[in-house]
Amino acid sequence: MQLSFLRLRRITSGSTWIPEIDGLRFVAIASVVLFHLGGQVYSKSGRVLTSHHWYQPLLQCLSHGSRGVEIFFVISGFILGRPFARHALLGEKKVALRGYYLRRLTRLEPPYLLNLIIIAVCLYIYVPGMPALLVVQHLLASAAYVHGFVYGGVSMINAVTWSLEIEVQFYLLVPLLVGLFKVGNVLWRRSLFLFLIVLFSTFQEWAVQQPFWGRPPQFIYFTVFVYLQFFLTGLLLSDLYLVSFPRWRPSRVWDVISLLCWPTLFYFDAWWFPSVLPFLILLVSIGAFRGIHFPRLFRIEAVALIGGMCYSIYLWHFFIIPLGFKATKHLAITSDYLSDLIVQGCLLLPLVLLFSTLYYVAIERPCMDPKWPQKLIGKLKAAPDPGTA
Repeated sequence: MQLSFLRLRRITSGSTWIPEIDGLRFVAIASVVLFHLGGQVYSKSGRVLTSHHWYQPLLQCLSHGSRGVEIFFVISGFILGRPFARHALLGEKKVALRGYYLRRLTRLEPPYLLNLIIIAVCLYIYVPGMPALLVVQHLLASAAYVHGFVYGGVSMINAVTWSLEIEVQFYLLVPLLVGLFKVGNVLWRRSLFLFLIVLFSTFQEWAVQQPFWGRPPQFIYFTVFVYLQFFLTGLLLSDLYLVSFPRWRPSRVWDVISLLCWPTLFYFDAWWFPSVLPFLILLVSIGAFRGIHFPRLFRIEAVALIGGMCYSIYLWHFFIIPLGFKATKHLAITSDYLSDLIVQGCLLLPLVLLFSTLYYVAIERPCMDPKWPQKLIGKLKAAPDPGTA
């Protein structure tokens, strides 16, 4: 078991692997997948489904499963900011921007582009009357991470890739944002982070109502500025992780805070909630590191393993669930929504996990090796010439 786990565990560019982060990734990807599964069951079953009051709180949480995307944004801020924070706060090696961006390119692009190409080909072949030019146009816009800018909506190739476009915009801003780590006074530095988080949370509430550059209001949802508070939260978390966590003893207080904040994070939907969400994610993230019991949950091998494969799961689940649902939607045993959801989950979630695991092993995990391009070139050069063999 241990050996197989190590073979599937994500490859990190540094020497350390943080299982708690993969545990948080598990929660994020699980919430997003269940959100899309629930939407598929509710809107595409072709039947009238009823729900009962006793499980309404559960459905309320599932209906907000898309907040897993915001958790991913916080994790990205933490992971991408940590090398810069180690340099600024601990005096370690300076980050070379060329290597930093090359690492992002070689790590993320091959799985992403292959996913888009496969789905685009399937779309053209299996959707009657689908114009080839239209597919190519949307494919190119998605591959260049500008679909939201060009079309003002999610990609027809893979709808969930809108968030990856936001991530890329954040990558471009990282060298500027990490300048906050150069503020030497801890209190001033963290106060500045908190101020900016509040500022951009407030900006989000205003911006989503405004047209920008002649575009409709929803255009702003495809820019990083609506979500920058979450990436900044991740940068603040990296500051805490490097400077404060070594001095903070694990405490059950953080378990209690996590126990309260996790349901709150997914349940509420009030007008004030977007301003609170970044801080809820910060609190549960701290609890994942400094609690007693919650860190143990996030370090469970199966949890960390699935969390480590989240990129492949994220890329493929929105394609696999609707495809599989065409074959399974007739297997409902009742007209109860929760019962139908459980049945479909038992049938489709293993399929999502199986396909994503195969893709992760074959495509994504090899790309985690920072030296895979050099190794591939070396193998190609060492291969015998068929004409001389």
